[in-house]
Amino acid sequence: MSELSNTVKYYLEETRSLISDIRKAPEEYRKHLRILSMTKDNSHLLGYENIYRLYKALEDIYKALLDDKLLFSKNVKTLIILVLDEITLLCNMVEASEDIETLDVRPYVLYCDKAVAGEIFEPKHLLKLAKTNSKSSGKTTTRKKRISAKGEAEEQKDEFLTINSKAIASEVTLHEEMIARSYIINNQVSMLKAAISDNDMRGIKEAYKLLANDTQNLQNTLRNSHENLVSLIQDDAYLKSHQTFTGFFVTANDKKFMISSQYIHDVICESPLNYEVVQNQKVTNYVIESETGNKDDAEIEQIPVYSLSSLFPGQKAKSLNAMDTILIVDYQTQRIGIIVDAVQKFVSVIKQDMPPGFHNFTAVTGVVFDEKYDMIPVLNMPEIMKRFRSLRGYDVKKFEANTKKHINKILIVDDSETTRQIERTILIANNFTVDEAVDGIDAIEKIKQKQFDLILCDDYMPRMNGNLFLDNVRRMENYKNVPVVVMADTPLEKADAFVNKADFSREFLISTLKRMLKDE
Repeated sequence: MSELSNTVKYYLEETRSLISDIRKAPEEYRKHLRILSMTKDNSHLLGYENIYRLYKALEDIYKALLDDKLLFSKNVKTLIILVLDEITLLCNMVEASEDIETLDVRPYVLYCDKAVAGEIFEPKHLLKLAKTNSKSSGKTTTRKKRISAKGEAEEQKDEFLTINSKAIASEVTLHEEMIARSYIINNQVSMLKAAISDNDMRGIKEAYKLLANDTQNLQNTLRNSHENLVSLIQDDAYLKSHQTFTGFFVTANDKKFMISSQYIHDVICESPLNYEVVQNQKVTNYVIESETGNKDDAEIEQIPVYSLSSLFPGQKAKSLNAMDTILIVDYQTQRIGIIVDAVQKFVSVIKQDMPPGFHNFTAVTGVVFDEKYDMIPVLNMPEIMKRFRSLRGYDVKKFEANTKKHINKILIVDDSETTRQIERTILIANNFTVDEAVDGIDAIEKIKQKQFDLILCDDYMPRMNGNLFLDNVRRMENYKNVPVVVMADTPLEKADAFVNKADFSREFLISTLKRMLKDE
């Protein structure tokens, strides 16, 4: 399991604390609503969309209770607890570095929508689903649910799935055996070719021809087996819905890998002559186009670049290309460029997890099959990015900030430690220096001691909310013209700019701050 960042750790602590508080008194919706909304926004900022959707559904229920559009009943209480159970399961998956998007949270959202709409609902179906999850011993449980025409969740018949699953399991076993045999035979061919230095040329040629024919026959059988497998999957609507793993086949040092499309932000080409070097770290100037398409409004972001080949020691160095192919990879507010020899194509394939014996090999999350029926490893991009960063001898971003003529100082004001961590990571990555305040009163004390170039604040905070904080700021002579950007769910009248947490974009946040600082 890869090490969690401090931001994710703070987030998990906050969301588990909230879950514990709601469990103790789910009917105290006035007390929980503000923290729930804040944790919902943090889920969105971190990219945990399934957790965000569940928190959004709970928020809708609490708002309906607050507006007297919904009565707190036994069914509502049961529904709230079941949604909290599902959020807990997703948090455990985050901690185990598992993909939380593999779970289908739609049944929970559907029942929350029914509750808010005042429709009659019975959460016992979700209760059965929760029991199924609890028996899965921490493994991701596939949802065997479908929504009927009446809108109620019904279980699909296990018999149909079991029959098809057995047939598919048989085909997969045969498939893997043939792949293993194919590699053995090809290895024998390579060894035989190396023995050509012997004088028995006739025997070598005959043996080589025999092995080559066996390999060809095995590949043909493999192709037929694969086609049978695909046919079975296409006949089973349930399994067909799981053919959703998409990504790019790439090559590095003549080896082929797959990178999931969820991490790839862009694919660009760059001349090796155009790289800049900052503290021994190679960087590229990545152009971020404006929403208007105007080239004059485009932003330049310096992104560290690494060669994928550098992670495979013992390989011969490649000659310089006229143009490098770079994958711009984005994960949890961090962005790097990965140089590959080539990007072959974008594909949608069936992914298999790594065998149990390979669980400690964290650089790979599974295997897929390409058009030649070869097994291709799927790279675990969070782990790959971690390894790239460990190659650096210097903190490039800190170096850039320290050598800049004027370093813009920003004060973050938010009572959520998770939110502050997320915003801090983004701002430091863009060469800002950052201080933090836990609420309006704490922020007033800090701005009395230091002159900041910009203030980024929340609205709903204990002790002093955003409106009162802005009133106090504008009364201070040295802060009358300092821009204040509100990052919350709703704008504030006295703020200079607004960034919506519910529709968060890192690029929009940075462009807004630079516009306020006149540093575009």
